[in-house]
Amino acid sequence: MFDGIVERYGLVNSVLSLGLDRVWRRAAVREAGPRPGTAILDLGCGTGELTAALARAGALAVGLDASAGMIAAAQAGVGALPRTTFVRGSAFRLPFGPGTFDAATSAFVLRNLGDLPAAFSELARVLRPGGRLALVDITEPPSPALRRLFDAYFGVAAPALGSLVGRRDAYRYLARSVEHLPPATDLCADLRRAGFTQARARPLTGGMVTLFTGRRSPDGTGG
Repeated sequence: MFDGIVERYGLVNSVLSLGLDRVWRRAAVREAGPRPGTAILDLGCGTGELTAALARAGALAVGLDASAGMIAAAQAGVGALPRTTFVRGSAFRLPFGPGTFDAATSAFVLRNLGDLPAAFSELARVLRPGGRLALVDITEPPSPALRRLFDAYFGVAAPALGSLVGRRDAYRYLARSVEHLPPATDLCADLRRAGFTQARARPLTGGMVTLFTGRRSPDGTGG
């Protein structure tokens, strides 16, 4: 499915989010704390917008995605930037050794992962002790009024934009995929069980997006 929506993926996301997707990615970048020489994994990198932002901040940024089409687009688009590398691979079997990275990020990926605890365990494995985690994704707002507005907009706008680029079914799935995420408290509990301390959920834009953060514990136990 993702191979089929590569061509206008970034444009549709920007229009659908009214340009706020850049703001949300910047929040993840700040939390990841990129510095010259730090190695940061961008999980589910798509066409590489977040990977590029990490590299521009000085990090050695590695973007990973299961979609060959997304990886090809990332390499063609931002792959010429210094300090960027793109790798095809699975979130459930990361092709990196233990403690490879100083931080890990993702943008709008979690709701597409069928086994979040397994993915979190893999992230914990490839992060060094104390490594930062910054995962941002679309979530349903806690306010009932805002949630109704959010559901109405996202449920209609995403398939409509998908129709314009000939991919209505794909974007209908993306609209419904928000329902796949567990409540923020449960997701943070999964992070702690995977070996992350200070697991927190910070609502952005009224809770329409949430930034999940944590630190890799020294001994592999959460808290």
